[in-house]
Amino acid sequence: MDFKFNFNSVYCGIFVFFIGVLNIQTISAQSESCAEPNKKAVKLFEKAAQVRFKGSEAYGDLVEATKIDENYVDAFFVLADINMQKYKNDPLRYQGEGNKALKYWLNAIQACPSFRNYEVSYLLADHYFVRKQYKEAQPLLESYVKNANPNKRNELPKAKERLESINSYLKLMEEPVPFNPIQLKGPGTADDEYLPMLSPDNRYLFFTRKSEVNDRNSAFGPKIKEQLTQASQMTLDSFSRGIPMPQPFNQGEYQGGNCMSVDNKMMFVTVVQMENIQGRGFANADIYYSEMKDGRWTDLKSIGANINGRTTWEGQPSISADNKTLYFASARGENNFGGMDIYKVERKSDGSWSNPINLGENINTSGNDKSPFVHSDSYTLYFASDGHVGVGGFDIYYAKIDQEGNFLKPTNIGYPINTEKDEHGFIVSSDGKYGYFSSNMGGKSLDIYSFELYEEARPEEIIFLRGKISSKSPDAAKGMTIELKNTKTNKVTEGVVDESTGEYVAVIAAKDKEPVMMMAKKDGYAFTSQYIDSDKDVIGRPMKMGDLEVNPIEEGQTYRINDITFDTDSYLLSQKVMTILDEFIDFLESNPSVSVSIQGHTDSKGDAKRNLELSEQRAKAVNDYLIIEGIDPGRLAYKGFGASKPLVSNATEEGRAKNRRTEFVIRSK
Repeated sequence: MDFKFNFNSVYCGIFVFFIGVLNIQTISAQSESCAEPNKKAVKLFEKAAQVRFKGSEAYGDLVEATKIDENYVDAFFVLADINMQKYKNDPLRYQGEGNKALKYWLNAIQACPSFRNYEVSYLLADHYFVRKQYKEAQPLLESYVKNANPNKRNELPKAKERLESINSYLKLMEEPVPFNPIQLKGPGTADDEYLPMLSPDNRYLFFTRKSEVNDRNSAFGPKIKEQLTQASQMTLDSFSRGIPMPQPFNQGEYQGGNCMSVDNKMMFVTVVQMENIQGRGFANADIYYSEMKDGRWTDLKSIGANINGRTTWEGQPSISADNKTLYFASARGENNFGGMDIYKVERKSDGSWSNPINLGENINTSGNDKSPFVHSDSYTLYFASDGHVGVGGFDIYYAKIDQEGNFLKPTNIGYPINTEKDEHGFIVSSDGKYGYFSSNMGGKSLDIYSFELYEEARPEEIIFLRGKISSKSPDAAKGMTIELKNTKTNKVTEGVVDESTGEYVAVIAAKDKEPVMMMAKKDGYAFTSQYIDSDKDVIGRPMKMGDLEVNPIEEGQTYRINDITFDTDSYLLSQKVMTILDEFIDFLESNPSVSVSIQGHTDSKGDAKRNLELSEQRAKAVNDYLIIEGIDPGRLAYKGFGASKPLVSNATEEGRAKNRRTEFVIRSK
């Protein structure tokens, strides 16, 4: 084969190598561990350098030198470079030269692995890496990382990064995770359905449907129309076909990438509008919101000019269960790590949002990070990234939040959920058991699929409560706070209260089935709580609670302390009762002018005298616990009434349960 080198471009750079190695001492100095080359081979090498502008003659001398000395690493190195440069100029035309380059690199490594500080191992590994031949690249990078001298010019940082990527990739491929996706029943049509998003209670599925619409006035044929669509849950594994969202949605160029608040009364949506920036058109994506009021969605409003910008891109919102933290993806010119990063904003007391806060280097990379989905457990974030170690382009990852509110390093959700293609727009059901995504795996169009999510990738289990505040006061719900408190971790999550209806929704993670305390709090209102056991019946799915009675503090009024129970014929306080009383103590400490009388009541079963005595002992036990925990005895009193003050008839077990109770009466406020 005739090599006609253009030394004014590619090959001139290659043969510069010769200039520094024209004598045997310089050649040998390339690596002290390389064998002394054959003198005849060296002469041919030097001749090739002298006739370097005569391409085919110089190339032939190099080949001949390797025949004379089969361990002549310098010649192998130059031959590999010559062939690789030609291959890179036109890979399709010069595939044979590419194969020759690999052969010569392998010859060089076999002759002297340490040549030029193990550079050949790195070059060959780089060739394999960019072609995704990871198993071939792995041992070469391991050799380079282990042996290359860090004090010499080398590619150690890049090699270490690539080796980490390869090891992670091979581990992902060798340890596939369970994955059996099925097309979701109902929404699937011949059109494209994508960007799925579930309401937190899983009653509604939102997605974008893209279809062709005939336009008689268009000379370009059918018009593409994208509509934000809502489908209702029909059964545990199916939804309705879906209908377009009403106004104010689906107005303008494009709306999608939405999320719903935990009470289903506030929707955040990505709105794309064309902007003219310095004479150039720009598809500007911003985040807007709408509220459900009086059965209708209000007009869309921007979440704030401090977040949405004319020259920035904001979209793919995801709201936390307490409605106080909004996550989103954004491409902006400052406070970022790469092309697109994930940010959060915090809701202020006046309802506005803080400036964007970058989630930091554990989440964001120099690549693109997007499609955030924060689960209602408030601990688990799912997102897509092409910057973290992965299987393909965009992979799905999940990350947990620690007790300080910082994100831990993310975990790749695994193969074959992630493929060599792009995966994004991934969401998880409220019970954490199912993942949802869009794919065209079933045919030409995109459809929504679901699958059972394996245990390790699931969010924390949650308790999801909904109910209504009842009160003698018509304004009780205004300014009322519903708190859920994990009794083991003491983590508190606030619920969402509709001040116009008194309806509330509250969600909290229930790690290890810990019990949860729910409290209703408002200045000037009496203590109200409910104790909730985190058993399997309440985990994951919305639980309808009875009305939560909350009334103003009034002297002489009686209020029940819910869930105070005792074993039969016992006045000993259980751990559960002490947990409830701890919250009652918090109420008393927050209202230092309030004094109360603890009252004990029994049902009518058993001896009346014993019931009276027992009720007195139980009231005293509560009173004593409050004193032990620091409440001034002067603010307290107690009395037992036995069965003398029933609320309802004692004829049924249900009635007797209501009559067995502990109450407090406001003596002064």
